[in-house]
Amino acid sequence: MDSTFNWKPEQTLLEKVTNLASQRGQSPESIVSEAVRLYLETQLLEPVDNAVSDPLIGLFAGTPDLATNSEDILQQEITEKSGWTWK
Repeated sequence: MDSTFNWKPEQTLLEKVTNLASQRGQSPESIVSEAVRLYLETQLLEPVDNAVSDPLIGLFAGTPDLATNSEDILQQEITEKSGWTWK
């Protein structure tokens, strides 16, 4: 498929693309094609939902003596708002 479109870039942008193409020994068209391809790849990626955490992240980041210090660790995390109490 051979298609074209009318694009009139800003003069400074055109100069930068032309200079970069000259430095790389490429055509300005190939520079623009590469830039568009990279842009589309980043835009078409599925958005990452940071609210959903991976349960395995941090699994091994804890203290190695978790079993022996579990009560101490829990006591340190108790707050009035947590709903936990210490008897």
